[in-house]
Amino acid sequence: MRASSWLVLLLPVVLTACSTPGAFWGETEGPVFHEHTLSDDNHALVYLYRPQSDWADQELEAPALFLDNSRVGSLPSNGYMVLEFDVASYKLEMRRPLLGSHWTLFADGPLDFTLITSFTLDAAAGSVYYLRYDELNPPPVNEALPAQGSGALQLVSASVAAGEIANAREVQPFEQVAASGETERMQRSFWRKVGKALDKIGI
Repeated sequence: MRASSWLVLLLPVVLTACSTPGAFWGETEGPVFHEHTLSDDNHALVYLYRPQSDWADQELEAPALFLDNSRVGSLPSNGYMVLEFDVASYKLEMRRPLLGSHWTLFADGPLDFTLITSFTLDAAAGSVYYLRYDELNPPPVNEALPAQGSGALQLVSASVAAGEIANAREVQPFEQVAASGETERMQRSFWRKVGKALDKIGI
């Protein structure tokens, strides 16, 4: 096999981690929602959930959560995950896979076509956050909690989440997340240099 053929086969692997099958292939499995307890008051608890919908049920590949530029897991229809954060600021992204890959090599550049939404969460000690992901249906308005988030990914109150997350299925085990301190992808620096070079050329 020629080198070029090997390159074509390995390209998706190089671009990023593999995706997870969506609910089209079967209902989301896992334990029904149950509350978790913070390990101590110096951390924050984050529930990320996705209400069931016809749209989400038809997905071939489930979108994934990226945290500080690293893939944490995928979120199919009627699924949820729970994470415990160190007190810090976190960059959360939802990305839709394409052909089994999230193509993060192109992240932060003009060809970043898998990004759905991105925003920063400032995790406070002892706090509990509910992050709701839904592409089509916005969360109910809650005057006590100002809208926070971006597009399909929104922070909602415990009362709003309670009515939607009760029957959700846990898609992966509970995970503790340490503050990485990572603030910028390597690709972003690359695309910035490309932009500066093109500006100098005058295109």
